[in-house]
Amino acid sequence: MSEPSRRPAALVEAGLVALVGAGVLLDARGYPAPLIEGVPGPAFFPGLVALLLIGCAAALALRPRPRPAGEETPGTRALRLVGAVLWIAVFLVMLPLIGHFVALPPLVAGLMWLSGERSPWILVAVSVAFAGFVHVLFVVTLGVPLP
Repeated sequence: MSEPSRRPAALVEAGLVALVGAGVLLDARGYPAPLIEGVPGPAFFPGLVALLLIGCAAALALRPRPRPAGEETPGTRALRLVGAVLWIAVFLVMLPLIGHFVALPPLVAGLMWLSGERSPWILVAVSVAFAGFVHVLFVVTLGVPLP
């Protein structure tokens, strides 16, 4: 794909991500109020995710054009996308069997590897840290039982 055609594609992607974030934010407005004063209610987490999506869309739209990478065969992106979808499907099948704390690190590491990360230290560190973050956020802080 040529350099000039990449920028409009990134803007379209940013617009779609922002649209999803805005939709989640609008949907979260209809959630019930918190039952206890001073405690986040049901709309807190979806609202937070929506704001993060909108922020990521802004970062995507404002980032500079990427430098030309090495030659990539035409089917490489499609293969990475199919690989990511299959990897997520395996995660969803394994999640009820082995639990989130064990299933999440391979999911994150696999998706990072498909995105181009090759450092074993980064793959392991980020995957384990993310699983710990999800556990602390949902199970410990919010009291949400995860499989």
